[in-house]
Amino acid sequence: MKSIIVIPALNPPEQFVSYVDELIASGAEHLLLVDDGSSPEKKAIFETLEKHPQCTVLTHPVNMGKGRALKDAFTYILEQPQWKGLGVITADSDGQHLPADVLRLDQKMAELHAFGKNAIVLGCRNFHQDDVPLRSSFGNLITSALFHLLYGVKVTDTQTGLRGIPWELLPRMCSLKGERFEYEMNMLTDAAISRIPLEAVEIATVYLDNNSESHFNPLVDSMKVYRILLGTFVKYAISSLASSLVDLIGFTIAHLLLPAGPWQILQATVIARVISSLVNYWCNRQLVFGDKGSTTSTLPKYYVLCVLVMFCSAGLVSLFSFLPLPATIIKLIVDSVLYLFNYQIQRRYIFKTV
Repeated sequence: MKSIIVIPALNPPEQFVSYVDELIASGAEHLLLVDDGSSPEKKAIFETLEKHPQCTVLTHPVNMGKGRALKDAFTYILEQPQWKGLGVITADSDGQHLPADVLRLDQKMAELHAFGKNAIVLGCRNFHQDDVPLRSSFGNLITSALFHLLYGVKVTDTQTGLRGIPWELLPRMCSLKGERFEYEMNMLTDAAISRIPLEAVEIATVYLDNNSESHFNPLVDSMKVYRILLGTFVKYAISSLASSLVDLIGFTIAHLLLPAGPWQILQATVIARVISSLVNYWCNRQLVFGDKGSTTSTLPKYYVLCVLVMFCSAGLVSLFSFLPLPATIIKLIVDSVLYLFNYQIQRRYIFKTV
């Protein structure tokens, strides 16, 4: 294997030694193991592995989390001139990532590198098998569906720890937020927003002792993961609410200041809508999507989208007016769908993150 195998470990099982031996026997030449604050009785495992010429061990005196362990490993790799240009494969310490699958990711990364393609390779499991724990299959199903809905990228295994990362992307990976399991989700969302390709390689689905060796806290870590997953959309929703508030305040003030007459309400509405749309544009560009493009490029496209959405709303409400529902209910449903459509268009085609 040409890639550097990075394995963060917290109190790994005794089988961890044999697992590393299997990786070496399969051709792994460079293994970077991170002892993430394991208990004293586990130190012998790392001391044994460190004797292998293929292994390097980094040690955290206290547990700092999987995300921090991975970032520290990436930083270390970037500082080693002899490893310059080598890709990285991350794997878990519980032995659920078979050496044969690690080798398959290494081969896939070599193929992509030959074509000059910087993509993150994901080792994806099949969650439709009978022996998969319910919490794993159900949790991944929900997370994958949300990821596809919000980011427009289909990932069948968002929770996989077996990932291939090209050397060129390591500096970016070091700068991502997240110290624990949420870091891996942040890696996926950042790739989707930044249009970094995500390639999938199907791997064996292995759960040892019903995944008892996992340090994933279903409540605490799930909340952190979903905070990352929903982060951009939540900011988009807050931006929309803030703009609506500005629109209401602007209309109220304009209505009070404008002279009474047949055009007073229309004028107040237009003034308020112009101000609120500019506020929404600025919030979405700067705070939601972190756009790096020019205003002259994004502002016209933003207003074209606003006009299209307005006409689509009116047209669809009229189209479905035959339904035995109040027009307000129909508009609520239509605008909810258009709201998601609006989000995707702004994320994919109007605001771009570099």
